[in-house]
Amino acid sequence: MDWSDVLRGALSFFLIVTGLGLGFLMLQMAGVFTNVASALRRITDEIVPILNKSQTTIDGVNQQLEHVDDIMESAVGATKTTERAVGSVAKVVSAPVRKLAALAAGLEQGVATFRARSAADAANRDPAAPMGPPPTTSAPPPGPEATPTGETRHESPYPTSGAES
Repeated sequence: MDWSDVLRGALSFFLIVTGLGLGFLMLQMAGVFTNVASALRRITDEIVPILNKSQTTIDGVNQQLEHVDDIMESAVGATKTTERAVGSVAKVVSAPVRKLAALAAGLEQGVATFRARSAADAANRDPAAPMGPPPTTSAPPPGPEATPTGETRHESPYPTSGAES
């Protein structure tokens, strides 16, 4: 027996141990995959009904949204109809109101004119009666003044501090 036979024996032993180790790992992995498959089945069994209920709920919400959409469309239609009605009423009412306001202003002017003419007629009949407010006397506007020495002095419209110029 030489060294090549020992190496072949060691290699054979290593390969047999490696094969047994790989076989054991494969058996362990088969158990893990079995557990994963059963977990997936349980999850699927639980999730599918939840998804079905969710779909039913979403369908109900969509139906309600369609109802809300119909309600909103009818509300918009009612608003437009109301807007047109208010516009029509405003047009119908505003013209007579404007005419009434013009009539009131005309009457007010007429009464004022009548009173003024009556006062003027009364003043023409009685010359002693005053026609209006008494006249006010006011000082003549500032202008050049002659001083006792004959110089012309101009008054300033601005107040002075007491010193005359």
